[in-house]
Amino acid sequence: MVCCGVAAGGCGGASSSPSTSSAAPKNAAQLVCAGARTAAASALHRAVSLTIADRDPSNVECLLRGAGTRLDVVAQQSAQAWTQWDTEQVHQDQAYGPSVNHQAGQIPQALDTSAGINAAWVPAQRLLFATNGTQSKGGSYITVTVSGRRRGRAEVALANAVMLAALKVAPKGPNLAPPS
Repeated sequence: MVCCGVAAGGCGGASSSPSTSSAAPKNAAQLVCAGARTAAASALHRAVSLTIADRDPSNVECLLRGAGTRLDVVAQQSAQAWTQWDTEQVHQDQAYGPSVNHQAGQIPQALDTSAGINAAWVPAQRLLFATNGTQSKGGSYITVTVSGRRRGRAEVALANAVMLAALKVAPKGPNLAPPS
């Protein structure tokens, strides 16, 4: 379901032109992935290996491995980061909520995070998705997918720690222009 969040503009999100630019630093991938790796190593109490799968500063992807656990972290710089997050949440609710196709494990569970961050966990996909953007301010859209040994609260705590570390340094998208 992340694919729709990536293309939120085509999934019902409104399109606006940016009012400010927010160029990502060339070392964005290194900053995001190093932060994610440090958070993962701290949570796992083990060394964590890192592969940077995508160095594009507007679409960083980090692959982390340690203690029988794998994490795929994607940090996207987006003017519509909040719309991407909201679209993912709404699509999951619509597809798997109270209906013929009800699947409780596919329903996003809101996470209690620090102010200014929206985050949700989809247990069946072992996926955390989050943003620090708002409806009028660009931000980062982060996904953390967990696989391997960790399950339950431990995997949610791990994904949350990695997401928070990535959001601290991930490039933010430009703000949206006010409606005319």
